[in-house]
Amino acid sequence: MNRWAGDPRLGGPMTPLVAGAVLSAVIAVIVAVANACAPGPDRPVAQASAPPSARPSASGSAPGSPAPLPSPAGTPGPVSPPGYSPVKPVLDQYFADPAVIKAAGTYFAYGTNNADAAMPVATAPSPTGPWTRAPGDGLARLPAWATTGRTWAPEVVPPQGASKTYVLYFSARRKDGDAQCIGAATATSPAGPFVPLDGEPLVCPMDLGGAIDPASYVEADGTRYLLYKSDARKSAAIYLARLTPDGLGLYGEPKKILGHDSEPALVEAPDLVKRGDRYVLLYSAGWYFRSNYQTRYAVAPSIEGPYEKAAQPLQSTGAYGGRVEGPGSADVLSDDTGDYLVFHGILKYLGGASVNRGMYVTPLGWDGARPAIRGTPVRYEAEGGRLNGCVSALGRPNASGGTAVGPFDRDGCRLEVLVFAPAAGRYSVRAQYANRSGHDSDLELSVNGTAAAQVRLRVTKGADWTSTSADVELSSGWNTLGLRRVNGQGQLDYLEVR
Repeated sequence: MNRWAGDPRLGGPMTPLVAGAVLSAVIAVIVAVANACAPGPDRPVAQASAPPSARPSASGSAPGSPAPLPSPAGTPGPVSPPGYSPVKPVLDQYFADPAVIKAAGTYFAYGTNNADAAMPVATAPSPTGPWTRAPGDGLARLPAWATTGRTWAPEVVPPQGASKTYVLYFSARRKDGDAQCIGAATATSPAGPFVPLDGEPLVCPMDLGGAIDPASYVEADGTRYLLYKSDARKSAAIYLARLTPDGLGLYGEPKKILGHDSEPALVEAPDLVKRGDRYVLLYSAGWYFRSNYQTRYAVAPSIEGPYEKAAQPLQSTGAYGGRVEGPGSADVLSDDTGDYLVFHGILKYLGGASVNRGMYVTPLGWDGARPAIRGTPVRYEAEGGRLNGCVSALGRPNASGGTAVGPFDRDGCRLEVLVFAPAAGRYSVRAQYANRSGHDSDLELSVNGTAAAQVRLRVTKGADWTSTSADVELSSGWNTLGLRRVNGQGQLDYLEVR
């Protein structure tokens, strides 16, 4: 949910292509039949499962009151197409600021304008693809107040309650001012064409430099909210506004819920979900055209806050080891197969602020209110695990958090750490350690009580810490990683699961 990246739509008034209109009519029939046969919400909220007997301690967790329960594990997902990877784009063409919904068994993605459409639309049979660009334009035209070329960060909300209307929020440039504002449009099909409302923009705080990056949130009781970013560079912040029951008007004054402090450059691209009794606000930080762009999150007990920011980003170029550059503008997709994080990454630098951004999808899991995704590491401090008599917490100034565990100097010495996997599959476990015994040592690594690998702790010197890695198969949800002494001794600082 970010901004234009140098390839504006240069036409006159925007009208849908004939092929797009035909596609919309066909999809409208499919949706009507599906709704008649299988009524229910398009985006159900995942229910919480029972908590594990012990909770891991992990960097990046938002501190505060007890976290909500983790989401369920083991729900089968749709089959991914050959070649899918959470670190490869599912759309390797320009498709920035993606948002995805599901309607009648088909997934619809909406993106920032390109040279062909004010709102490009793509479809797929599964969240992971294969994704295909739909013909035509998802937006029938721009409203009278807007000019062409800068229609950014669309958000489509499926029909709520007895309504049959899909609602689109988008940002566009005002004709009479150098600012972006947020408009609304409606359609009877998820493919559009969406027809904008007449009159003034829905949100246009000119004193704050305008507004971009609209995102919708609907409470369990049907109360609707709109989140957006105020666009002035120095005062950029995330705002929350309650909407009228139809989602087409404001109900009360917007409230600032998140500002910029230690993040790179600014905060933008909000997306809000609720897990257990906590609200989780995902947002982007940094410049969308640079590799420092990243996804972060904050957690609150109330929808209006206060939101407490996590210490580490959920996504960053560094966390992906450079395999995805500038990940951000994340959108959470929830359906009966689980949760997914939809986002964009930089495919190509075009010079200045112009970049080509493609769409990515990765499975998303929840350790309480802490999101966990495939492709980036999650750290678990060793001292947060289950220790036995000959493995205890040791104060070590150079260790992460100032504490390690050890010394694993006798038979029977064992550490168990609960880790969370957003989806079943093969993961890499990296153990940060020190071994000052003068001899190499070995630990057995087990998963859920079954031996999986043997890791060697080679000799380290002085205050040095180093790491060793092993690949293991994890189940979706909670897993217990065990580390048992085979020979020698050493100290463990933390485990990272990628």
